[in-house]
Amino acid sequence: MKIIHCSDLHLGKRPSGTKKYSDIRFEDFFRAFDDLINKITNLEVDVFIISGDIFDKKEINANILEKTENLLRKLKQLKKDMKIIAIEGNHDIISSKEDSWLEYLKTKGYLEVYSYKKEFEKLNYFKIDDINFYAVGYPGFMVDKVLEELSEKLNENEKNIVIVHTGISGSDTLPGLVSTKIIDLFKDKVIYMAAGHIHSFTTYPKEKPYFFISGSLEFSNVANEKSDKKGAIYFDTDTRTFEFIEVEHRKRIKTPTFEFKEDIEKEFEKFLENIEMTGEELLIVPIKNTKNTYINSDRLENIALEKGALKTYFNIKNTFNLTTNLEESESLNKSEFEKMLIKSWGVLKDDNILATNFETLKSLYENSQKDDFIKLFDKVLEEDFIEWEDEK
Repeated sequence: MKIIHCSDLHLGKRPSGTKKYSDIRFEDFFRAFDDLINKITNLEVDVFIISGDIFDKKEINANILEKTENLLRKLKQLKKDMKIIAIEGNHDIISSKEDSWLEYLKTKGYLEVYSYKKEFEKLNYFKIDDINFYAVGYPGFMVDKVLEELSEKLNENEKNIVIVHTGISGSDTLPGLVSTKIIDLFKDKVIYMAAGHIHSFTTYPKEKPYFFISGSLEFSNVANEKSDKKGAIYFDTDTRTFEFIEVEHRKRIKTPTFEFKEDIEKEFEKFLENIEMTGEELLIVPIKNTKNTYINSDRLENIALEKGALKTYFNIKNTFNLTTNLEESESLNKSEFEKMLIKSWGVLKDDNILATNFETLKSLYENSQKDDFIKLFDKVLEEDFIEWEDEK
């Protein structure tokens, strides 16, 4: 059996910026999915898996729906008996009292859709040929517990594939990530775990991997995604070998650190002279603010625009003198400075809990992921504030 595994399409995403930029990037996500379909036209594909986040938001308009239906129709025409399987991701989940747009796509016959349910190992189980499929969905904060229990029920003498919207916990602080300790439980019990949630291509373990994150097809979080590699995984269940199919996507350029001392605008113009751009690239510029002064990033972005950047993202590192229970003269970016301020309050039982999760809370709020925001905020309150109040 031959499988294509992709994830995190985020169709309908409109990044903030000018209308021109927003319109261009809106089309990028559909174009990347279209390119993947074109790339697999001549491949033998029995099962096409989308492991979460087909749409960027739960609510979509007619234009997004029409574009999505056109692409899924094109995908279905590649091979008559190809199975298209999708699970809900955290961006797709909608209140159980309402019908999601994924359910609409299911009723139209474009794909099969599975959402997380308490008894998913029974309700979301299906078999194709001699392979058992377990479509988990997005368990959120329960992912470790859910997958641990599933691992205990799998028969190692059978061929099992697990589809779950999660990534590996570690440097990323998103909710719903699974630990490698739990993934290790599936060794010799699965031939493939189709994961997502994280937007960079990842495999685990290093030798003979069975846990695969295909990554997004297009940059969704431009400044923070670790890999420039975008595409899908082509997996052979008989040989248990895979290859990565890269798709056409927006180019991202990360520059060396820009350090200014005098006239920032003139220095920035000179800095950009050595960077080749055509007007199509996303530019990421780390700035070391040695003068600790306000930086008008809008004016710098206009300079980059004139030099050929489509959009510029700045990572500004300031040098602060912090004397209230903090190390002196430490170089911090915005995120690090927020953490340091939280830790300086001295009113929390474990100030590291809120500090560590603060960036994630902001991201969830900005992306209108209300359910995940509430769950994480409740967890922080329970672990950090409540215990401190009890001690008083």
